[in-house]
Amino acid sequence: MLTVREIYSTIDTFAPFAAQESWDNSGLLVGSMTQPVKKVLTVLDISERALKHAIMIGADVIVSHHPVIFSPLRKLDKTHPVYRLAENGISAICVHTPLDMAKDGLNAYAHAMLQKPLSLQSNITPLEVCGAEGQGLGWVDTSSIYWIPTDLAKELQKAFGCACVRHSNWTKQIRKIAYCSGSGASLLEQAAEKGCDALITGDIKHDRWYAAESLDVVLFDCGHYETEQMAPIILKKMLQGAYPELDVYCMTENNPICMEIGGRTV
Repeated sequence: MLTVREIYSTIDTFAPFAAQESWDNSGLLVGSMTQPVKKVLTVLDISERALKHAIMIGADVIVSHHPVIFSPLRKLDKTHPVYRLAENGISAICVHTPLDMAKDGLNAYAHAMLQKPLSLQSNITPLEVCGAEGQGLGWVDTSSIYWIPTDLAKELQKAFGCACVRHSNWTKQIRKIAYCSGSGASLLEQAAEKGCDALITGDIKHDRWYAAESLDVVLFDCGHYETEQMAPIILKKMLQGAYPELDVYCMTENNPICMEIGGRTV
């Protein structure tokens, strides 16, 4: 019978945990390496809905993108996901920045999604090189055509299924494009240094918009959830490929944020 250790080792081969950023907390965060595994659930976040689904299907381990423990826990309430996981005998393996930078991980998946709609030429370089193996967070590529921000935003909205795409409020021709899934606006300066016309990411804070204007880089905010919603699909495909007989379930939740545009809830 498979154990958590084997699931962990397979993920480690695909997205090495040792490559994670210093501020990250990826790995086996709840449970035991020796726990037997018959069913796995892959998710973006270990939310209350994800926990209920895991309990319902009898999952032995949840593999998530976002860490269930990120900041140090100073108390553990009965409603906290960590308590609920331990209470129900469910282990948690979290694969955050290792999945972002994996060769066939989250950013690579997004590039494949955007290649045709953005007419990308596949001249790919990492946006930020990190890790001993030369792994990179995000990517830089060049489009074969020039975009204006409004048209590029429309293509991104279709590709990611966004309710809306926020973008910088000025007009510029865009050809060299940087991308980082999740919250990547901290890489704005690297994008500017690489001569990028635009940076596509999510969770962009107020001050970053002004910084982008100074650096002449057009920002596109497609949402944290929207740019990472593919994570459980990637994780399921990887685990199912390694263990065809293993029951691997994939849960793609709805965006927890509800938006209203023009009086219409989306």
